[in-house]
Amino acid sequence: MSQSALLVIDVQHSFTHQPFWREEALPAFQRHLQQLVAGCQARGAAVVDVFHVSQGPFSLASGLVTRLPFLTHQPDLVVHKSVHNALTDSGLDLWLRERGITHLIISGMRSEQCCETTARVASDLGYRVTYVTEATLTFPMTHANGETASAEEIKQRTELVLADRFAQIATVEQALAALEAAPAQTVSEATWQPQPYQPRPITPLGVTTLGAWALKRYAIRYPQASGDAAIFAAGRPLVAQWLPPQAQTPQRPGVGFLIEHQGKTMDYLVAGWWDNENELRMAIWVTDQGVWRRAREESFCVWDMQVMAFERDAFVRMLLQATPDREGYLASQLTVDC
Repeated sequence: MSQSALLVIDVQHSFTHQPFWREEALPAFQRHLQQLVAGCQARGAAVVDVFHVSQGPFSLASGLVTRLPFLTHQPDLVVHKSVHNALTDSGLDLWLRERGITHLIISGMRSEQCCETTARVASDLGYRVTYVTEATLTFPMTHANGETASAEEIKQRTELVLADRFAQIATVEQALAALEAAPAQTVSEATWQPQPYQPRPITPLGVTTLGAWALKRYAIRYPQASGDAAIFAAGRPLVAQWLPPQAQTPQRPGVGFLIEHQGKTMDYLVAGWWDNENELRMAIWVTDQGVWRRAREESFCVWDMQVMAFERDAFVRMLLQATPDREGYLASQLTVDC
């Protein structure tokens, strides 16, 4: 199994609908990228197709967030991103780490934008990076002073700022030769040995109001957790921003729950609200060096799910009825003493 992955970034129809689109360099780019994809697959490296999603021709509704037709390979993974790097909001970083991939080969469009940004972020995240300039494509740009840089000049500038700091610059031939010489990763089977389950106390904290929303609050605490539970007060405004402004509609009762979980390694804020008659909308925030942020690879755990199971039953019993009992639902809370 290879420890390398090729990222094919933003080679999508969206660019052909941009005013700067030009095709002079397209044939050489196509040839080099096809060689790189085929060579990586032949050497066992994973190939990941990355697509940018935003507005206009980059929106999913446009139908243009699709691969340019010269690429016909079967990728190991397809991801969407909404930022300039391919790793941090796409789930790709977690996917790579789960497979022991430590080396990324960068290709795609545009050379100095999403390709260069991905190389920089990947290096900061601890990956070894190979940047294959001839398998990237970009277009001339005009500076505010009126001077226009050609596509080749932009590529040279990208090589200059990446080389020996964020990435190794390579041709297709050099990148494939390095893959050939790299030792294959040996994957050994390991026996799963979890920590035996221990109950955690679940304490009801009443009902909190965020705008017009009513959320039942719960506290869960890992027995050896350090830190002050007061930190959760700083996270509740983030939940308020996430909730729709209109709480009660014909499709939802304007209620939900909030789990404030002091975990083993970080604090978790798990929010849920009921919508579309019988659906649960969920979001998670975690503390990162004492500051709340939206969860990326983090998720809820078996102790949170104990609250969620109780809330599901309470919702069915009291709200999913011919005569909904909103106040009865809010008054019904789970308590677990340990």
